[in-house]
Amino acid sequence: MHPDTAADPSAARRPACVSLIVGVAASAVMLFPSWVSGGRLPLQNLWHEQTPAEAMPFSLLPISQYDALNVFVMLLLGGVVAGLVVRMLRTRAWPAALGVLLVHLIATVQSFAVLANGLGIADGSAKSRELLYFGGMLGGVLVGMLLAQLGCWMASRTAMPWPALAVALSAVPVGTWLGDVIATFYPISSYPPEVWVTLRRMPAVIVAAALIWCGVRPLSRLIVWAVGLLAFWVLSAVLTPTGFVLGMRVLNGDLREMAEVAAQIFPTALETELLPVVVALVIAVVGTAIRWQLSASPAVERAERVDTP
Repeated sequence: MHPDTAADPSAARRPACVSLIVGVAASAVMLFPSWVSGGRLPLQNLWHEQTPAEAMPFSLLPISQYDALNVFVMLLLGGVVAGLVVRMLRTRAWPAALGVLLVHLIATVQSFAVLANGLGIADGSAKSRELLYFGGMLGGVLVGMLLAQLGCWMASRTAMPWPALAVALSAVPVGTWLGDVIATFYPISSYPPEVWVTLRRMPAVIVAAALIWCGVRPLSRLIVWAVGLLAFWVLSAVLTPTGFVLGMRVLNGDLREMAEVAAQIFPTALETELLPVVVALVIAVVGTAIRWQLSASPAVERAERVDTP
């Protein structure tokens, strides 16, 4: 028996095509920021021909060092969202994972074929810098695809700790994705202050909601709390220097110098991102206490009615 059907026997009676459609739809929707902006490949520093932005070829993924984090987030969330929907519908997870993989493979093959042609890799005129850039971008996308599969598996599990942990680990990517969506409609310079504040606080609220959903019984679930909060802190701090060094033209692709700059920024980022972690913990503790009180009240009332002569 497949693990999905072993966990939920009713899932075996549902057609696999439903789950497959969920995977395809979820992964496609998470690529929305790329497609709504026109689906053109961003300008490339190493492009072999001078090409204006409006003449860049169509690409399903916005492959660029400036959009590397956005691409990674879009791929990752496709798997997590598919897994959560599968869990809600109580269908089998493997067709959804297959649907996510198919969309990601199609998008990756098409995008990197376009990139290879423009960088001169297809005709053999590419130099070492072009090959390094192409390999780095492809490696990042493949890691994103792999983590999307892991996220789909975690989010689709019926055992509570796994989907809660998947949501907690996705909190920072969700904030990045929403910011990318907003940026496709409004220039960054025209963002209302309220938008920045909301995007800044949203990951902490998502982490807190995931921990409240997880609960603390049995006590082993406190491991999920520790992992979720630690990952929230470190991931938030890692993305700050990563995005900064990837967007610096002055570094000119020097990996050693990029690593040195990121290492200098990382400690400061850790200090800055500590407060949202504390906020998430406080919200989670208060929310869990309220949830426990609400769930305990009916039991107490039933006990009092039974004891009353």
